[in-house]
Amino acid sequence: MKYNKNKNIQITFTIRENLYFKFKTLCKAEKKMPATVLKEYIKDYVEQKEVENDGNDK
Repeated sequence: MKYNKNKNIQITFTIRENLYFKFKTLCKAEKKMPATVLKEYIKDYVEQKEVENDGNDK
């Protein structure tokens, strides 16, 4: 396996227009780039799932 120094990834998805505008408004309100907001949401989701899985394992 070859190591890739470029840690950037590209994700493509479809989204409803009204949801997109809400997301865009949120990004402007928090003064953050959309990729940063998505990264934070994904990180929070993964952390929540880990806690839930740990609770289910016991």
